[in-house]
Amino acid sequence: MCESVGYLVGRAKTALSMAIEQEVAQMDVTHSQASCLVLLANGRCQTATDLGRELNTDIGSLTRMLSRMEKRGLIERVRSESDRRVVHLELTVAGREMADRMPAIYTRVLNRFFADFTRADVDTLRGLLKRILDNGTATEGNRQRTADH
Repeated sequence: MCESVGYLVGRAKTALSMAIEQEVAQMDVTHSQASCLVLLANGRCQTATDLGRELNTDIGSLTRMLSRMEKRGLIERVRSESDRRVVHLELTVAGREMADRMPAIYTRVLNRFFADFTRADVDTLRGLLKRILDNGTATEGNRQRTADH
């Protein structure tokens, strides 16, 4: 099992997450909070639902985390003008400043983990991981279509 690709990918993800967790702890945020800040800053996510889907986390724990971030003045919730049921998440000035510091932290951790990799190694790994994700998405789509029939 310790040589299984799934096990090794999981271990690598955990090790990277723990290293990032240690780095961002100096800023008094968690890795999950840092991820939210980055996703909001780059426009990839705008709502709690977007974040939950992107981070693969349940909405209950995400809502509690967002409330803590709001109390710290990192984000604010803004009700949509066009659909009052939708609440957008926006970074405050403090949240934006913190989000702007994250790429350097992530880069530092990744550089440590990929220290003896060539650019070609990293490109190959990136391509393989994308193929895994694409295959998983295609498989999930096929299962959904089968369930619908």
